[in-house]
Amino acid sequence: MKRPEQLPGSLLLITLLAAALSACGGGSSSSDNAAAVTPANPVAPVTPVTPVSGDTGSVSAPFAGNASARYLLLAVASQSTGALTSVSQAANGALSEISGNAFTGTPAITREISGDASFAQGRWFTGTITRSTGATVMTGNNASAHYNVYKTVAALPVSGNLTCDAGTFTAPSYTGGSVIGQDAYFGTASGSATLSFGATGASLAMTVNTSAGGSSGSISGAGLLAAPASTVIGGGFLGGSSGSLLALGDAGAGRYLVIGGYKVVLANGANYQGVATFRCS
Repeated sequence: MKRPEQLPGSLLLITLLAAALSACGGGSSSSDNAAAVTPANPVAPVTPVTPVSGDTGSVSAPFAGNASARYLLLAVASQSTGALTSVSQAANGALSEISGNAFTGTPAITREISGDASFAQGRWFTGTITRSTGATVMTGNNASAHYNVYKTVAALPVSGNLTCDAGTFTAPSYTGGSVIGQDAYFGTASGSATLSFGATGASLAMTVNTSAGGSSGSISGAGLLAAPASTVIGGGFLGGSSGSLLALGDAGAGRYLVIGGYKVVLANGANYQGVATFRCS
């Protein structure tokens, strides 16, 4: 059986968050001040690229970020999030560059593409990820990199209870734990989310149910965002076991997004991870 390929270490935000979690023993909220983008900064332009045969999924509109847009990128042994400084998108919605993380190859295949003007989501499946620290080749086995780029809100509302849809998910990918067969390298996911606003911030919650290879598991996460660009991290998201990262996106016209990255351990001991987006209104 093949073991998961290893991608480079976490970027600076996740390193800082990991230290904070180790100290407090639980979830936390962070606004990544070092990488914050102020409204005076220009919007990162979306560079168009050519779609690749083998991609799956599509978007209803090209991503149109704002000056404070952010990203989430989950690979094997590497989780990064921060300000979206650059992005390239094909006509079918697949991204090939995210804040200095370039995805190339012949072919460079992206699966489960979804999104609209407010977010873009997908899973890099076959190709090469190149960063300043080096390159990692993914050959189409269990290794994948799940991504989401999203617009952030300018300011948090002070009240409101919203209803969220059933969510859009990438296929959860095997990252380690119990040895499995190739037919269980990828699974299926479903879930739910809630969102409300109050005087102290935005309350987010997400549950994801995952199945693969005849086994299943679930992960739930919740927390309070005191600032629009904050994230809430809980459980073992930074340590390799079950956990989640939650963020808030702006879907426009009084609508919002609950963005979630997650790790889950199934009943058979196999580890999986993926990303999800819920539209809330």
